[in-house]
Amino acid sequence: MTRRRLHPALSLILTACVGAVAACGKSDDVPRAASSRGPDVLRVLAGSELKELEPALVSAARGAGVDLQLSYAGTLEIVDRVNSGEGFDALLPPNGAYPMLALSTKPVAREKLFYSRVALGVKRDRARALGWDAKPPSWADISMAAASGRFSYAMTNPTSSNTGMSALFAVASSSAGKTEDLALTDINRNVLTDFLRGQKLTAGSSGWLADAYLRDQAALDGLVNYEAVLLRLNDRPELSDRLLVIYPADGVISADYPLLLMNDAKRPLYERVVGAVRARDFQNGPVAEAYLRPSNPDATLAKALSAKPVAELSFPNNLGLIDAVLVAYQGELRRPATSIYLLDTSGSMKGERLAGVQRALEYLTGTRGAGTLARLARFQSRERVILVRFSDEIAPPIQVDFDADGDHARETSAIHDFDAGLHATGGTAIFSALARAFAIADEERGRDPNRLVTIVLLTDGENHDGISFSTLADRMRGRAVPRTFPILFGEAKSDQLERVAQMTGGRVFDGRSGALTSVFREIRGYQ
Repeated sequence: MTRRRLHPALSLILTACVGAVAACGKSDDVPRAASSRGPDVLRVLAGSELKELEPALVSAARGAGVDLQLSYAGTLEIVDRVNSGEGFDALLPPNGAYPMLALSTKPVAREKLFYSRVALGVKRDRARALGWDAKPPSWADISMAAASGRFSYAMTNPTSSNTGMSALFAVASSSAGKTEDLALTDINRNVLTDFLRGQKLTAGSSGWLADAYLRDQAALDGLVNYEAVLLRLNDRPELSDRLLVIYPADGVISADYPLLLMNDAKRPLYERVVGAVRARDFQNGPVAEAYLRPSNPDATLAKALSAKPVAELSFPNNLGLIDAVLVAYQGELRRPATSIYLLDTSGSMKGERLAGVQRALEYLTGTRGAGTLARLARFQSRERVILVRFSDEIAPPIQVDFDADGDHARETSAIHDFDAGLHATGGTAIFSALARAFAIADEERGRDPNRLVTIVLLTDGENHDGISFSTLADRMRGRAVPRTFPILFGEAKSDQLERVAQMTGGRVFDGRSGALTSVFREIRGYQ
C-alpha cells in the first residue's frame, strides 16, 4: 500500500495554529464562571465521565474539611475555558498531557488520583471471528479490519473528547513505529483513514457514547472507550453481548487523571483533597468500584481489571501536530457528514432569541469566536449543511456544500445571507419540520449510505401547527431515522423534545441559560 502523508495544506495549518492552541482568545458568547466563594471551597473543572464518581469525591473531600464543587467539560473545552479567563481552583482532566501543553497559565501542582487505559471493547463473537480473543491485535490490524468492513465501532469525536483523541494518536504512533516524539512527517494518512472507516457512531462524551452504543449495539461490533467505562457497560442488563476488553499489542494511551492546581492560594485544600482521594480506603472503595486503577501502590486492583502489563504510548508533545491532526480529522480523514439545522423562526423568536441563533450560525462559520474549540467547531471541508427555517410553514431548505479545497468564502457567504434574512413571524410546526428533515435525511443516505447525517432542532415553543408528535411517530415507525439533537430553549416543552431525542437516539441540550453558541459548539462533537 502506498504510504500517503497528510494533506500539504497541513504544513500551513501547523504554522498558523501553534499559537492559537496555546493561547485561545476570549469569546463574547462564552459564559464566565463565578469566582470561588468561602474559605473551604475548592472549585474544580473535571472530565465529564467522572460525573458518576462525584458523590464519592464530594463526600471524601467533605470528610477532609473541603467543600468540593465540580463542573464538567471535555478536555479541549477545559483548556479553552481556562485560557479564556474562567477561574477554577483546580482542573481534573482525564489526561494531563494536552492541558500541560496548551494552558497559557501552567498549573502550580500536579497529582495523579487514579488512571484508566483507553481500550477497545469488542463483542466476544466478533473478537473470536477476528482471532482477537487469542492474540491481541495491533492498531494496524484493527485499521485493516475496519477498512475491510469486518469491524465497526463507536468512538468519541477526537476534537471533543479524550478517548477519541487518545485512540487517534495511538493509531498514529503505532503506524509510525514510535512510542514518543511523534512528528507531523510521521503521520500516515492511509492508516488513519482506514481506521476511521469503521467509526459508525460518534459522540461528544465518553459517557453518552456508552449509552448510545446500547441503543445501536445490534449494528456495531464494539467501541473505543476507557476500560472503566467498558467494564461498567458490561454490568448493564441492557447489554446483549458482553464485551471483551482488548488492549492493542503495540500499546495504548492511558488517562492519568491528574488534579492540577491553578490557584496557589487554595493549596492547603488541594492537598487535603489529594490525600483523601489517594487514601487506601477510598482507592479500594469508590475507585475500585468504578473500575479505575489506583494511584496508591498499597491499594488493590479491581478483579475485573487486567493486571497484565501493557505498552504505554506517549501523547504527542507538540501542539502544532495535535492541532493539525485534529483539523485533518474534521476535514479530511473521517467520513463526510450532512448536518441539517431546523431553526424555529416563529413570532416568539423575535428579538434577542433570534439574534442568539444568528450569532450561533456566525460562530459555526468562523466569523465569531476564537480559540481551538471555535476553530474545530466550524463547518468543515466535505460537509453538507442544510438549513431549514420553520414557523407554521416549512421554508424550502438551503443547501451549502463545503468543498474539500478552498477557503470556503463562497459557502460562508451563503450562510451569512441565510442568517441575515431570518425574521420572526407565525406559529410553530415542530413535527412537520421534523418530518421534512427526516425526508431530506433519507435522500442524503440514499445518495451516499456512508454519510453521517444528523439533525439539530431549535425551537422555543410548543407544537401548535402541522402534524402532531403521534402522527410523526407513526410515520417513522420501523424506519431508520437520523440522530436528532433538540435544543431546549425558551418555553419549549422538555417532554416533547425528550421524546424526539429518545425516538432518534439523540440527546437534548439545554439552551435556556448561557449562550447558544456554546450549545451549538457542544453539539458539533456529535455530528
